[in-house]
Amino acid sequence: MRSLALLGSTGSIGTSTLDVVQAHRSRLSVVALAAGRNRDLLKEQCLTFRPRCVSVGTKEDADWLMAGLPYRPELHWGAEGLLACALHPEVDTVVAAVVGSAGLASTEAALRAGRRVCVANKESLVVGGALMHEAAQAGGGELLPVDSEHAALHQLLSGRDPASIREVRITASGGPFRDWPLARIQAATIEEALNHPTWKMGPKITIDSATLMNKGLEVIEASVLFGLTADQVAVTVHPQSQVHAMVGFHDGSYQLQVCANDMKLPIQYCLLYPDKQPGPVAPYPWDEARTWTFEPPDLDRFPCLGLAFEALRAGGTAPALLNAANEVAVAAFLQGRLRFWDIQACNRETLARIPTVPAGSLEEVLGADGAARRHAEGWVQTRT
Repeated sequence: MRSLALLGSTGSIGTSTLDVVQAHRSRLSVVALAAGRNRDLLKEQCLTFRPRCVSVGTKEDADWLMAGLPYRPELHWGAEGLLACALHPEVDTVVAAVVGSAGLASTEAALRAGRRVCVANKESLVVGGALMHEAAQAGGGELLPVDSEHAALHQLLSGRDPASIREVRITASGGPFRDWPLARIQAATIEEALNHPTWKMGPKITIDSATLMNKGLEVIEASVLFGLTADQVAVTVHPQSQVHAMVGFHDGSYQLQVCANDMKLPIQYCLLYPDKQPGPVAPYPWDEARTWTFEPPDLDRFPCLGLAFEALRAGGTAPALLNAANEVAVAAFLQGRLRFWDIQACNRETLARIPTVPAGSLEEVLGADGAARRHAEGWVQTRT
């Protein structure tokens, strides 16, 4: 039996995780749930799973939740609440699904405490990848990726001699603007950017998919997770989202990982690893006719992907700078304060202006994150 802390329980990854738990109640139990401001959904989750530890966004949310529950869990809020859930003594597995760099400290603490951490918060690895590995090594923690592409790579690379690997390729749906001309992309509206053709996700990651920044962050994540150089990681646009990753070997052959485009599959893979059990997703229907297409990404129309490769090659705090600027820019776009094309401009400007330094500690990484946010917010204000 694995005892879970789910950080970000009301988001798309969180709700899918609880679907997996429902399918495996004899193997998975929920000890702790942490959410932000969606307290109505969190209340429903508490009534269903009866977690012993719960965290919400604010004390006001905590008071509201406590008044509506028929039992009395440990109740926390804010950043300290995330840590309380991740470090609860009965927890052995943490699903880190808090959006953005807010999940960095709790992910690091869980690894240092020896937990299995199923990372859906790619920013933790993008911003502080070396620190996450150090924490896992120091505390005996285990790091498993929830992103479908990285869960695919984890399966493809397991047991392989690194010297046999020529490259890995992660696939991208191409987002809603895959076939759009540049001028139309530059003028895209919020509604158009949120209309993803393949995946149902939260607003921030959906905008990142429209800019291909999400794929850029995944490139950095793949490098961190599997010890790959920037020249060993590539992106292939695959609109059907059925092939999730490929590994190319020096002899010219490739192996591909294929499954339905349902996040419950990689979530279950991480939670039950190394076991593979029937779950809430049907097997892939090979008897149905289908067509797969593959094409290279266009960096002129999607420059955020190129910026991610630049940050990966620069190393140090450069990925943290890019991630922080992007979080600010995407939030401003969703608020109507920036145009769509301004997102990449803000990211490029911040990465160029803020010096990159070695990422030697969590404090240095968070310092770079803060500096990039201040610069990006100042840049946004000049545009509004």
